[in-house]
Amino acid sequence: MAIHCLLRRGLLASAAILVAAPARGVQPVGLRVLCAGAMYASTHDVIRGFTADTGRTVDLVVANPGALGRRLRDGERADLVLNSARQLAAMAAAGLVDGTSIVELGRMRIGLGVRAGAPRPEIATPEQLKQALLAAPGVAYADPTGTPLGVHVLRMMDAMGIGTDMAPRSMLTHHGMAAAEAVAAGRSTLVLAQASEILAVPGVALVGLLPDSVNLVTAYAGAIATRCTDRPSAQALLHRLLGPEGQARLRQSGFLPAA
Repeated sequence: MAIHCLLRRGLLASAAILVAAPARGVQPVGLRVLCAGAMYASTHDVIRGFTADTGRTVDLVVANPGALGRRLRDGERADLVLNSARQLAAMAAAGLVDGTSIVELGRMRIGLGVRAGAPRPEIATPEQLKQALLAAPGVAYADPTGTPLGVHVLRMMDAMGIGTDMAPRSMLTHHGMAAAEAVAAGRSTLVLAQASEILAVPGVALVGLLPDSVNLVTAYAGAIATRCTDRPSAQALLHRLLGPEGQARLRQSGFLPAA
């Protein structure tokens, strides 16, 4: 399956990266993209080709979906925002992004990961997933205060009747990539995150997707920020993500086609 075909890369899970442009003249300010963790790896790779072709530098900043809107409200500069479609709709209502520019790019599901080389639990059914969680000394996932995924995980555990048992073993992180990094570093046993976030982190193996009956499908989209300073370049990068190159890279990361 395409979801297992991503080549492992040493991607940074820090606040931002700068993809350098070839020497075609000085660009005083790079195109700034605020990006949810689920889209980070795919966007990072597409940006390399975009920069090589256009000479436009891109500052790619990763944060959890809820934090992106807060950062714009606090005055952070951005040209393009890549986030869940639901979050972008709320951001458009608040005047933070241009609602007419929103375009869906793909849909992502939740996966479970373990440290590379560790035993892989069976999770094909909700009962198997429940037993895998109960058997784990720790599970890492994104903080529910900033991500719908975190809220979903809490509700799922409660519905399984294991919420109280799992609470002291849960590690909450800023976003899914940070949760996967915690597993890679041995600070937690399991990670529940968007499958693309698990695949993006070296040292973590994707066991598989959660069963459909307890999974969550999230639509991801892009939009031009209201205070964008270079709309043509932002639109060009968005079109590249929507085009054949971008869609192929998103599929490699486990994204389903946009509805």
